[in-house]
Amino acid sequence: MTGKFTRDTLFTLFIRVTNIILALFSSVIVARTLGPTGKGIYALAVLLPTLLMTFSNIGIGAAAVYYIGKKKYSPKEVFGINIVYTLIISILAILAGLIIIFFFGDGIFPGIEKEYLLLALLLTPLHIFINFILGILLAIQKIKKYNLISFIQEVIYLFLVVILIWGLHLGIKTVIIIEFLSFFIACLFLFFWTLLETRGISFKIDKMHIKEISLYGIKIYLANVVSFFRKRYDMFLVNLFLNPTAVGFYSTAVGLSERILLMAQSSGIVLFPRVSSERDENRLKNFTPLVCRNTLFITLIAAIILFLSSNFVITTFYSEKFHDSIQPFNILLIGAVAVSGIVALGNDITGRGKPIINVYIGIVSIIVNIILDILLIPRFNIIGASWASVVSDIVLFIIVVIIYSKISGNKIKDIIFIKKSDFRFYKNFITLFKNKYLNYSNNQAK
Repeated sequence: MTGKFTRDTLFTLFIRVTNIILALFSSVIVARTLGPTGKGIYALAVLLPTLLMTFSNIGIGAAAVYYIGKKKYSPKEVFGINIVYTLIISILAILAGLIIIFFFGDGIFPGIEKEYLLLALLLTPLHIFINFILGILLAIQKIKKYNLISFIQEVIYLFLVVILIWGLHLGIKTVIIIEFLSFFIACLFLFFWTLLETRGISFKIDKMHIKEISLYGIKIYLANVVSFFRKRYDMFLVNLFLNPTAVGFYSTAVGLSERILLMAQSSGIVLFPRVSSERDENRLKNFTPLVCRNTLFITLIAAIILFLSSNFVITTFYSEKFHDSIQPFNILLIGAVAVSGIVALGNDITGRGKPIINVYIGIVSIIVNIILDILLIPRFNIIGASWASVVSDIVLFIIVVIIYSKISGNKIKDIIFIKKSDFRFYKNFITLFKNKYLNYSNNQAK
């Protein structure tokens, strides 16, 4: 189990690092072209489809991973029902988006023109499709194709950004259109790859299938809604208390701090389907703590390096205009370390069929965050928002660790603190990297 996990995580990590580099170049070009205010408006506009996807996502993607992993339904059956869900929910989400824009837009998105929100609304069905269908590739453990979808989207996005924005210096609408095109092409690849792997689509309507997916999915849905509010609602409050320019600074800091979560996200992508399909409790008991403590260790090292070089990174890549993002970025790095552990343990809890636990503890984190945001943002601006986020992340991490230790029977020190024996894990990573990539490159050169 550990060997294949290491190989899959290595490939996922490799793609994620590549994606981060691509996204960084794109982000720098967009930020330099639009400036802090334009960057803030863009971030808030594309937050609308994310909001709609979150509230319309009834856990279909995660349910696919869970039930295919348990071998209750075939990938072909899940593919068919997920396509139907995508069509129905996309229509409902777009209608909800139109209502939000025309009746509540000024209150929820003050300072953001309706034309940007309407254009961003077109992203909604693409987000829903990817969210519902991508889980099938993960469930059948086609990890390479699963990761290549995001890689394709990032490559196309960067290519179009370089051609249309850097070359022609166009504005916010162009950036949104570019995002739409990159996601649309990624969706085409996802559809045909999934069709190939499932060997067709079955539109057979099984009432029990729908019932079970809905029951499991509603728990994931609640977890997703809580997760969204925990990660993104503070941008609404920053815009409400301050302005889009402040959102531009804050969103830049948030986006950069989340980049160091690549190890946690890479292991989490592979961990969820493995936990769902694992039958040996002893292997499972030892496996997740190994992943969690090493993820925390690697993320902590990355956070320290970025903290020491934050001034250089932000002013060099984003320009002096984004100097106000440096201090929030440094603060948010503390929370990113805690979040890396939350990702690992949260995926284990969800894989055990208990996602509702993540909902309860996430609500506690949100309550703490909201109280602190209301108290700190008016007084300390985006610095206050950053500290509110960090404190809520640490509270959530402590609760998750305690609950997971009771569920799994592991000691807290085994979950958090790295061991000498873990360094074999890094040796395996280095050996695999050398064998899989460096030797391949040498052979190609010959």
